[in-house]
Amino acid sequence: MKVAVSWSGGMESAVSLNRILKEGKHDVEYLVAFVSETWPANCHPVPIMELQAKSIGIPLLKLAVKEPFEKTYHEECAKLVKMGIEGIVTGDIYVVDELHGRWMDKVTEGLNLKVIMPLWQEDTGKVLDEEVSSGFKSVFTCLLKRCFTEEWAGRELNIDSVQDLKELAKEKGMDPCGENGEYHTMTIDGPIFNEKIEIGQFVKKQTDTRLYIEISEFCFKPKNS
Repeated sequence: MKVAVSWSGGMESAVSLNRILKEGKHDVEYLVAFVSETWPANCHPVPIMELQAKSIGIPLLKLAVKEPFEKTYHEECAKLVKMGIEGIVTGDIYVVDELHGRWMDKVTEGLNLKVIMPLWQEDTGKVLDEEVSSGFKSVFTCLLKRCFTEEWAGRELNIDSVQDLKELAKEKGMDPCGENGEYHTMTIDGPIFNEKIEIGQFVKKQTDTRLYIEISEFCFKPKNS
């Protein structure tokens, strides 16, 4: 089956893609970023997504969406079907709220497009363990101030820092994978990457509710360096 992976550039997208590639049942044709005027902004910078796609070796397809989102997502998914895509992979783990529900099921209704969710209803603590034990490394790009202090912004999530995150999740009562929007990441290395991405320069900024980083410099770096 020819599939596309719904791509945010974050951890769950990367782990879902890794599982699909390891299973070898589907041909991954595209990484798909649904882009609007307000998303992905600083949480998931598109230029870094483009570098991820080059490192992974799968084209990044950017699809523009706008209000009303359910309608425009449906229209863009219909374009995927016309391009020969038979399935779309998401990194969703569970239903976050009633408004969004199983979002991809909603926006593909009536289309000949199978929704594939490798992580669906799995324990998020175990998903987090898989992310780091598989060798993925990500950077915290956006965080809720009620859950995190400033030093977490720009910090790398890896095998060394994951225990700190688990302890904080338990203390704050938040989801370990940030499924309720507690934090966002961009993956910079892992088993699916041919070259790792180095974040060179960034500045830390904040709003009333969020901490985030504004990245100004990034590049490929050889895996063995």
